[in-house]
Amino acid sequence: MSNDKGTWLITGASSGLGKSISLEALRSGHKVIGTTRDIPNAEATHAEFSAKGGIWLELDPSNKDAYDHFSKCFQKYSVDVLVNNAGYAFIGAVEDTSEEELRDQMEINFYGPLRTVRACLPFMRAKGSGHIILISSGAGFIARPGRGAYSASKFAIEAIHESLAQEVTNFGIKVLIVEPGAFRTPFSSRIITPKQFEAGFSEGYKGTLVENMVTGSRGLKTIPDYFRGDPDKAAREIVKATTSEQKYLRMPLGSDCVAALELKLGILQADLEATRPMATATDID
Repeated sequence: MSNDKGTWLITGASSGLGKSISLEALRSGHKVIGTTRDIPNAEATHAEFSAKGGIWLELDPSNKDAYDHFSKCFQKYSVDVLVNNAGYAFIGAVEDTSEEELRDQMEINFYGPLRTVRACLPFMRAKGSGHIILISSGAGFIARPGRGAYSASKFAIEAIHESLAQEVTNFGIKVLIVEPGAFRTPFSSRIITPKQFEAGFSEGYKGTLVENMVTGSRGLKTIPDYFRGDPDKAAREIVKATTSEQKYLRMPLGSDCVAALELKLGILQADLEATRPMATATDID
C-alpha cells in the first residue's frame, strides 16, 4: 500500500490491541471499520472510536456465515487493510481439553481469520494492492505447557498466512504476522480453562507446570507487572509497517517475545544438529 490514506477493517476492535490499532489508524488519517459482537457495549467502552469517525459493524468471524457478511463489507467499503485481531486463549492440559473446547478455540482463532481473508482476497486482487495483518502471538511459534490448544490454533493460522504471503506476492498484496508477547491489555482476563474441572486442571496435573500455567492465567483482575508490552506503541509499529517497504513476514513485539523467539530458534538448531547425521543418512543410495 502506498502512503495514500486507505480503509482499514479491524476485527475485535473494541478492546486490547484491536482498540489501540483502530485509534492509531484513525489518528493517521485512515477510514476504519471496527467489528464487534456487541455494538452498544463497544460504544460504551470505546466511545473515542465513533467520536473520531470510526464505523462499527456487528460481525463475528467465528460464525459460519461470516464469509458472506465480510464479502459484502469488503465490497461496500473497498478495504485496503484487513487486521484479524479477534480471538481468545484457552489454557489447559492436552489431556484435560475436550474436543468441543478445542473446536471452539479453532473456530475463533483459526476459522475466523481464514473466513475474513478468503472474503477479502477477490477485492484486493482486483485492486492489485492490500495488506493482510494477522494478530497472532508468541504462542504461534512456541508451545508452553497448558497452551496446546491455543498454540495449535496460532500455529495453524500462521501456516495459512505463511503460505498466503507467497501466493499473493504477485498481486501486490502484503501479509504480516504480528506476534505480541505479554501486553497490558484485558486479553488475559478473558482466558478460558477446561470446564469439567473446577480448578482448571485434573488431579493428575496438580503440582505440575500445567497447574502453574492455569492458576497463573485464570481470573486475573489486574495486569501483572511482568506484562511489559505497551499496546499503543505496538499499534504505532503495526500502522507504520503498512506505509513502509516491509521486507519481513513476522513482527515479534515485546522484549519477552524476542527472548522466546531466540529460545525457539536455539531449540530448533539444537535438534537439527543432534539429528543431522540421521537425517542425511536416510537418502536413497
